[in-house]
Amino acid sequence: MRLKKDKNQKLSKSIPFRERNIVLALIIILLLTLLLGSLTYKEVQRERYYLWELARSEGLNIAFSIQTLGPKFILNENVLKEILLLLKKEGVSYIDICNDKGLILISTEEERWKNAIQISTPGKINFISTKDKNGNRVLQVIKPFNVDINRQLLDIWKILPIRNSYLVVGVNLEGYYVRLNQTRRRIILNYSIIMALVLLGIYVIFKLQETYIVKKTLNEMKVYTSKLLETMDNAVISVDNNGIIKTFNRKSEEIFGKKKEEVLNKDCQETLNLNIEGECIFKKCLLERKNFDQEIILEEKGLNKKILDVNTSFLTGELGDITGMVAVIRNVTEIKDLNEEVARHKRLAALGKLSAGIAHEIRNPLSSIRGLAQFVYNSFSKTDERKEDLNTIIQEVDRLNKLVVQVLDYAKLKELNLTSFSLNHLINKIVELFKQEIKSKQIRFYLELSPEVSLIEADEDQIRQILMNVVINAIQAIPKRGEIKIKTEKSLLRGEPAVKLVIDDNGIGIAEKDLNQIFDPFFSTKEQGSGLGLSIVYKLVEGHQGEIKVESKEGKGTKFIIFLPQKGGK
Repeated sequence: MRLKKDKNQKLSKSIPFRERNIVLALIIILLLTLLLGSLTYKEVQRERYYLWELARSEGLNIAFSIQTLGPKFILNENVLKEILLLLKKEGVSYIDICNDKGLILISTEEERWKNAIQISTPGKINFISTKDKNGNRVLQVIKPFNVDINRQLLDIWKILPIRNSYLVVGVNLEGYYVRLNQTRRRIILNYSIIMALVLLGIYVIFKLQETYIVKKTLNEMKVYTSKLLETMDNAVISVDNNGIIKTFNRKSEEIFGKKKEEVLNKDCQETLNLNIEGECIFKKCLLERKNFDQEIILEEKGLNKKILDVNTSFLTGELGDITGMVAVIRNVTEIKDLNEEVARHKRLAALGKLSAGIAHEIRNPLSSIRGLAQFVYNSFSKTDERKEDLNTIIQEVDRLNKLVVQVLDYAKLKELNLTSFSLNHLINKIVELFKQEIKSKQIRFYLELSPEVSLIEADEDQIRQILMNVVINAIQAIPKRGEIKIKTEKSLLRGEPAVKLVIDDNGIGIAEKDLNQIFDPFFSTKEQGSGLGLSIVYKLVEGHQGEIKVESKEGKGTKFIIFLPQKGGK
């Protein structure tokens, strides 16, 4: 739940973050547009001013050049026209001489004679923008035209009309405007390219950032999903359409006893013993297009038998097509064992009550029968043949009475007499007791008694009875030539220090159908067995708050595993 909450928080934070980026991008673009627009406008205006100053400078230079020719040439219309022809290449449209009233006295163009020009600042150089007869834009450079009469050898009557006059040079501005437009286009193009590059840079930055965010989110999702799978208490395995394993989490490793690296990208049929009717569950479900939901038994070499609850689901693509399959596998072995344990407890309790009641009812008549048989036996002479029959009756009554005592002992809850003793020493003494019996059957004991197991606090008599009953069962299970291994080691039971006792034989083993009943009272596979030995063992171990487990395969042997708290029962 916490991981899910963190994931939702990260997703909710990423949305406003993206919106802030968009707003920031718009602000940057707007500022860049205003900045580049302002720079473009200033650049164009600067170029306009430069060309305007250039036109004025050229106009003034032409005016000064003409004036240096002197009145003798200027007042000659033909000479003036020749000068104009020469200056046409310099962009001059016309040349005028006007009086101080602005009336044109002489002009290279007849249409302009007697026209008037408005002089805004008399006695000074004036610059006026206008248009010529062809509609071309013209800059009129109006310069005062002063003639020094003392230095000129001209007719006074010719000089008199042009005194206090102005020389007007009409500079054609079309060439300047063409240059200005070219410059303007060049500036605009340059700044447009700069703007485009900046926008492209912003776009690339945002795309890279978006890619980074997407990759980061995907990585976070991947890590989240990986952690989720690894922390699950169920095995999760997924395969593609070809049955190739793509997902194998930590619990899967634990259940199947295989490392992730051993199974990933490998065929499920070859790597996993997860079969039904001889075929891999995944491949069978993919082939039949049916899900699987039931329990199976996993039996594999080197692993304990497990009961697995398998539930499969199909994986689908965007178009709804099946792309593979995922299985959620739960190990229900402990649950099944616990259910069996509870059922066994109930069964044993009921049988105990019933057995105790029957035993009490049988015990009194048995005493009477034995007493009467003994009386009759004693009344016959030593040579009487009937004595042998009576002796058989007495022996069978004693055997039946012993069974009744065992039943009563089983039903009776004994109080533990806790003492500290060496479990390893007790095992050695019990092994010594059976030396003669195992010699005749050619059975050998192999002891692996851990020195770490020093003292145990328990009821020594009851532990002796547990060991005796289990060892007797092991000896009886070996027809001839075999071995019995007894091992002790430190362990834990429900988180508390405990001793683990293992008694392992290579006898005839127990059939699988009988494994669940071996601790039931009166259940026995032996002809002469009472069926109470292992029932008593189970009850004594339970009385010490311990646990007993059995593993067996028919024809291979049986292993009893007993856990006893090191501090004994309460």
